[in-house]
Amino acid sequence: MMPRASFFWPVFYRNLGETMSAVIDSTQLTLDFQPGLTELRTSCLDCVDAQIKNCGKPLKTIAADMDMSSSELSRKLAANKDDPRHFTLADLEKYLASTGDTTPILYLAQKYCVSNVVKRDQALTALANMAPQIQALLKAAGVAV
Repeated sequence: MMPRASFFWPVFYRNLGETMSAVIDSTQLTLDFQPGLTELRTSCLDCVDAQIKNCGKPLKTIAADMDMSSSELSRKLAANKDDPRHFTLADLEKYLASTGDTTPILYLAQKYCVSNVVKRDQALTALANMAPQIQALLKAAGVAV
């Protein structure tokens, strides 16, 4: 005869490591920097302005997606210090939602998230890749043997 379960019945804990599996996020952020993005653009706003002009989508359409007129968007992108209309972070989020363009985010990441050690390593790698060309040019100039 089986004993009835009661308040004092022993509790059997299961090994959670065996019964639960870890949830692995299948999406991982990878940043593929466009070379020289921070050298090409003076600011994030300049980056947005250039992307709007080159994306192939009419300014009027982008402005409508951002809930503003095309003239208002143009004024905000002009970055006139005397104009009370400025391109805000909320505007940037609307721009990103409208176009799907992440170039301004990559600009900011390239400008602010790359450490000096990484910058130095990138410069050394670039120099190492250029070494044969530099040696050939020095030889052609008669400076190197």
